[in-house]
Amino acid sequence: MNLPLQLDRRASIPLQDQLFEQLRQLILTGKLKPNSRIIATRFLAEQVGVSRTTVLLAYERLISEGYLDTRPAIGTFVCSTPPQQPKPAFTNNSISDVPRQASLHPALFHGSVVPHPDIPDGIIDFSPLRFDASHLLPPKVWLQGMRNVFEREPDGLAKSQPAAGVASLRQVIVDYLAATRGIMASPEQVIIVVGRRQACSLVAHLFQRRGDRVVMESPGDRDMASFFEARGADIVHAPVDEHGLDIDKLPRGAFSIAYVTPARQNPLGGTMPQPRRNALLKWARDVGAYLVEDDSDSEYRYHGTTPQPLAALDPYGLVFYTGSFAKTLGAGLGIGYLVVPSEFVDAVTAIKSMAEDCCPWLEQMVVADLLTSGEYDHHLRRVRKIYLDRRDCLIQALREHFGEIELIGTEIGTQLTWLLPDRYPSARALSDAARAQGTSVESVTCENLAALETCRFHDRALILGYAALTTDQLRQGVARLADTLNA
Repeated sequence: MNLPLQLDRRASIPLQDQLFEQLRQLILTGKLKPNSRIIATRFLAEQVGVSRTTVLLAYERLISEGYLDTRPAIGTFVCSTPPQQPKPAFTNNSISDVPRQASLHPALFHGSVVPHPDIPDGIIDFSPLRFDASHLLPPKVWLQGMRNVFEREPDGLAKSQPAAGVASLRQVIVDYLAATRGIMASPEQVIIVVGRRQACSLVAHLFQRRGDRVVMESPGDRDMASFFEARGADIVHAPVDEHGLDIDKLPRGAFSIAYVTPARQNPLGGTMPQPRRNALLKWARDVGAYLVEDDSDSEYRYHGTTPQPLAALDPYGLVFYTGSFAKTLGAGLGIGYLVVPSEFVDAVTAIKSMAEDCCPWLEQMVVADLLTSGEYDHHLRRVRKIYLDRRDCLIQALREHFGEIELIGTEIGTQLTWLLPDRYPSARALSDAARAQGTSVESVTCENLAALETCRFHDRALILGYAALTTDQLRQGVARLADTLNA
């Protein structure tokens, strides 16, 4: 089924919002009939040429506003009695106080990093989302892994696999987390997920209802804020500093979920100190919130050790810990994991069994073998050295051109944050001007509209990713930034 959808990538309206509105109009005008089955997300994403995440978020919003509903093990359908009156474009109470021109800027509502939509050839792109495919495991390793699995279990594809994931991978992840993170869990507590969005979806199905307050870091993760907002959450933005979430400024009152990135704050890069982690756990206990700890960005640590994860410190059973292989084995693999407090294992497993998205058995088995054989650790060590060299090159180039600079997030991950001095233009102005010089960099904005003027990082920070750029490209890109500022 091909739907009559036309998305305009040049428009100021985000693609997710365009998709939501066009689908909503198809329902309101009767072109999509009540109780009719709607096209699967993967096929619609292919049809309109967007990521599946964009379609999933649009569907989540349509579900939360009563236009679609899901029927377990069957699919997604138009509601039997969809709403007849248009819904407001945004539900955040603070939006009404925003000047009209601000409402045109999606980053003010959905997240912290403001990307350029299209990157032409010849542009040196510092996007943190880009990775060098040549540094992933070579195809021959994957092919050999598949052969090994089929030789060991020739009838594996004929068997129905557990909804929570294959037993061998869950056991290996338990062993890996115990050794590398200090997290002590049983294999039953590990749920294999397609990615962090599915991990958050499982938690949200348990604890979040429409109108519930959900805490997000500010500046924080744009995609995750959009996800919870699409589910009808009242997003409360909590400020961060160079050490991550500022616990002293956390709001009080009742909350259902807080999404946090202690190992490497997304996007700025600060690591939360141990005392703050203990204080965050006490805050969650006091306000009745469950914590989603996203640790999917901590495999590439270059110096020192990361403080213990919240999941290793949690005495209350409040932390849902999620990790991913996206940045180490490739985003196309689509395998992550969620460590669930033992009290909720049965509930989460039941919810997962009704999910549309499942991780294929073969890929799970191969990843389990990679972890068991030591191939994964060897791969990490090799790539970590490459990224460390690129990070050092980027820092050196910045200092050569700009002197003493203030950086955040240099110890971990594949990107860093440059805090611009007051004598420089705003981050967005510099980002726009740099593009004309052949360089694409992303600026940071603060989502908390009431605190734009007091947020230290709002429009004063640039995100520079270095995983996909050679050392020559990094030097050239920084030189172009210098030319931009000197123009």
